[in-house]
Amino acid sequence: MTNDLAAEFEQRFPAVAAELGPDNLARLLSACSIVNLPPRRKLFRDGMPVDSLYLVLEGEMAASLEDSGRTLELGRIKPGDWLGEVSVLSGEMQASSTVTTITPCRALKIHAQDFERLVIHDEDIAYALLGQLVELLAERLRESIATAEKLH
Repeated sequence: MTNDLAAEFEQRFPAVAAELGPDNLARLLSACSIVNLPPRRKLFRDGMPVDSLYLVLEGEMAASLEDSGRTLELGRIKPGDWLGEVSVLSGEMQASSTVTTITPCRALKIHAQDFERLVIHDEDIAYALLGQLVELLAERLRESIATAEKLH
């Protein structure tokens, strides 16, 4: 991976990059591939298998659920957000929502097995990534509760 990608990662994911440090960041990036997604592409479908985590670098996506024939938008995904973490961390490897690109998107993709290898075999990487994921999941839970309260 290039220095440009490391700089972009540091810009989009400053807390993770700071915790990882340059060497661990290079190891993380070497386990990732870059994916480019056109608008209106379904990256995940609710209930379908998921085998990777995504770290969004550019673009915007929408997370939604289908309920009684209508689509309920859960939120927007933007640069600096993670996708697929619930599926991978839970071990269910199944999407919990449908994620559709709104604009052209660019993301880092890391397969679940590669992510698992990194966090099992390197304490520093595990601490940085899992700590950030816990914070992300807590924030999403707070947002979900706020959204549910508005609906009632």
